[in-house]
Formats: sequence, C-alpha cells, structure tokens
Amino acid sequence: MASFAVLLSTRLLYLWIRSRAQVQLVELRQRGTSERVRALPPGSVVTELRHGEELRFEIGPADRNDDV
Repeated sequence: MASFAVLLSTRLLYLWIRSRAQVQLVELRQRGTSERVRALPPGSVVTELRHGEELRFEIGPADRNDDV
C-alpha cells in the first residue's frame, strides 16, 4: 500500500511540474510577442501561427481615414 502512495504522489508531482512548465513556456512566448509588437510603428500588422490557430495583432491606430 505504501508503494502505491509513493507512485501516486510521484505521478501527481510529475503532472504538476509538467503543467507548470507549460504555463511558463506560454508566458515566455507571450512576453516575446509583446516585446516585438512594442517595437513596431502604429498601423503595423503581425500575424502568428500558434497550434494551428492564426493570431493577428494590429498595432495602434493607423493614419488612415476609412470613415470617408
């Protein structure tokens, strides 16, 4: 019974560490995107592909008059 408890706690610890590492990787990716986006001039568009999903960032207001 004690070996089962050790295996279970080891598995839970592994899952916790793995999920925490995934969260940290996402945070690093987002931080990298934020730093790249901050360096772009207003009106720029950035498109990234993440996990099969396309993300589009439009930076600031463009100097266009589309309302005319």
